[in-house]
Amino acid sequence: MFRGVGTITGKSRAALILGRSCRVTGIYRRSVRTRTVVAVTAAIACVVVLSVVVAIVAAVRGSVDATANVQGALDPFYTASSPLPPGAPGDIIRSEPLTPDPGLTNARSYRVLYRTEMPDGTPRVSGAMLFIPTAPAPVGGRKVIAWAHPTVGMGDSCAPSRSSQPTQNMDWLQGMLDRGWVVTATDYAGLGTVGIEYYLIGQNEAIDTINSVRMARQFPGADASDTYGAFGHSQGGHAALWAGAIAPSYAPELHLVGVAGAAPAAAPSSLVSQQWADTVSWVIGPDVFTSFPAAYPDLDLAQVASPEALKRYESIAGGCMLQAMIEGRILQHLGKTAFTVNPMTVPAWAKALTAQTAKPLPASMPILITESVNDAVVIPSTIALLQETWCAAGSTLQVDWLGPLRGTAGTPSSMTHIYEGAVGGALATTWFDQRFTGTAPASNCGTPPLVEPAPMP
Repeated sequence: MFRGVGTITGKSRAALILGRSCRVTGIYRRSVRTRTVVAVTAAIACVVVLSVVVAIVAAVRGSVDATANVQGALDPFYTASSPLPPGAPGDIIRSEPLTPDPGLTNARSYRVLYRTEMPDGTPRVSGAMLFIPTAPAPVGGRKVIAWAHPTVGMGDSCAPSRSSQPTQNMDWLQGMLDRGWVVTATDYAGLGTVGIEYYLIGQNEAIDTINSVRMARQFPGADASDTYGAFGHSQGGHAALWAGAIAPSYAPELHLVGVAGAAPAAAPSSLVSQQWADTVSWVIGPDVFTSFPAAYPDLDLAQVASPEALKRYESIAGGCMLQAMIEGRILQHLGKTAFTVNPMTVPAWAKALTAQTAKPLPASMPILITESVNDAVVIPSTIALLQETWCAAGSTLQVDWLGPLRGTAGTPSSMTHIYEGAVGGALATTWFDQRFTGTAPASNCGTPPLVEPAPMP
């Protein structure tokens, strides 16, 4: 498994990269005096920027070092016997109260290690969090929300249940608990546990999400019913949509009432086509370079990854989001892209990315999607394309288009993407309340999307 600690060394690889760029930043003029002034000014600017980067990285490094002992102490909890003893998906291997305490009211919080599996049935284990209201369970048991988290990185310490801020992407959690619902939160197998996290590989993500509900059904005192909803943000939105596709056949003993995605990364094929040369590619590219060849062994990284990415992707993927964002921004600034070509122009990669693009769900599976018009990570045009194609296919789809959550409609914002999780969670809470009480789902397929759909990849 990725350790996620010690991946930033010394004064940082990021600072070293920027330092090298400062040494080659020269602007030449005919006048020696002008050349000197410009060179000194550039050098001062680089020193200032480099000092800021070093300070940021030192803080990150300090945080990484501070968590090393904590993560080491958690390793025994997340280590299952190999081979696993006989059992079934959802079986609980061990559990303990969640620390640090997330500070929720009228709720109990747990860290859980449970059994899941690969699509071919090969056993795996996943960490998870489980949140249970303290109020008495209603007759028939508590409804369940299966949460699927966004991209966090592949290092052990990035797994939400192992994090020092375990509920940082779950602003809506208290509201769901106040309604008496149990909430599960899978880490996904391979994130914080042995093996590879199958990032943006839909069946794997969905299986781990569904099996977290099976786990809740077995947990003493949870009183979880067989009725649940699946909700995710970004990468987790991709997982939730795939859960909607496979749940009826994969877990027929459970009743999935609908799926909700906040800015879901539903169409990797379309997203990659638009972002392969952008800074975002340094955040998601290393995870894709790790997971897709594991799922599709015939894929050749050298066909799509840049020489710089081939050297760095394992280290970047093995860290968490802050490292990826800092290093990626610097590398992109230096003109180094994660991809050398659009992977959708390489047949084997195009086939794999298309296979992992979520397909329209049947009318019997209601869907809620929230998306902002200036999301810089999950591009709005990809959701507009989904709205057009899924509505044409007869899906019961409600797309709640949001205005800018940061900046303006004309300024794509990664911060907007982050905030969409909180806003989407609030909207999903009301939507699932209606699904659980039997209100007929609405569809706004008769209303065109607010942005121009992306071309079909």
